[in-house]
Amino acid sequence: MDPVLLRQVCRTYHLDSVGVPALRDIDLTIRANCFTVISGPSGSGKTTLLNLIGGIDRPDAGVGANSGEVIVAGQPLQALSDDALADFRARHLGFVFQNFNLLPVLTAAENIEYPLRLTGASPARRRERVRELLAAVGLADPVDLGGRRPGQLSGGQRQRVAIARALACAPALVLADEPTANLDSATGAAIIALMRRMQREQQVSFVFSSHDPQVLAAADDRVYLRDGRITALERSADTTANSSGEGGGGMGGPSAGPLPSRPAIPSGDRPLYSADEGLQ
Repeated sequence: MDPVLLRQVCRTYHLDSVGVPALRDIDLTIRANCFTVISGPSGSGKTTLLNLIGGIDRPDAGVGANSGEVIVAGQPLQALSDDALADFRARHLGFVFQNFNLLPVLTAAENIEYPLRLTGASPARRRERVRELLAAVGLADPVDLGGRRPGQLSGGQRQRVAIARALACAPALVLADEPTANLDSATGAAIIALMRRMQREQQVSFVFSSHDPQVLAAADDRVYLRDGRITALERSADTTANSSGEGGGGMGGPSAGPLPSRPAIPSGDRPLYSADEGLQ
């Protein structure tokens, strides 16, 4: 099953009596187990689209055939109340933010544990999952980075914690808004490689908003936006993702085809954790 399906989605913001369209007639399928990047210039609608997929925002209400639809992990989001939507996000979605958004009074391990507390996981399960994820993102012993608070970690280490937190509840989908924007190029490359490896190992779909060339180079699928519309869709031909989404949800105009060859990214078997350890 494709984790995300959008049909005829529009989003308009209102400044007093003036309507400002942010997204227009979006038809898009996000394929399972893929690394998808939404790209475009500032103001193109990248973050708005990500917020709609994540249930943080809602599309414009329509009537009949003009009613836009956002379906995530098989669930039509428009059918959920605000409380039900918040519960759905907690259980099925993970988020990685540009500014990390870690709780400063909690340690790295406690930040990772927090979503598990919200979903009622047992103490034993929380300890086990936190230990697994700290090891997976390279923050386990002997350095005991998991016991440090965010203010005691480098930018790359904070983003590793944020990635682990996003994966804590084994979500169907992880959304990342400009995850490398506040990192230097070497640390950004290591973070991209880490997310790519975690995507494969955890069998989860990642969706990014980004115009970072390193992120675009690592993508399976690329969605290009301009002025709130999809202008192009490129899909990799060598992904192991489900092929049911190849049509792009009926793009109706934007080009779709295999991605050009892209630079190799570090293998999951190579160490990924040294690039940012010395950064403060």
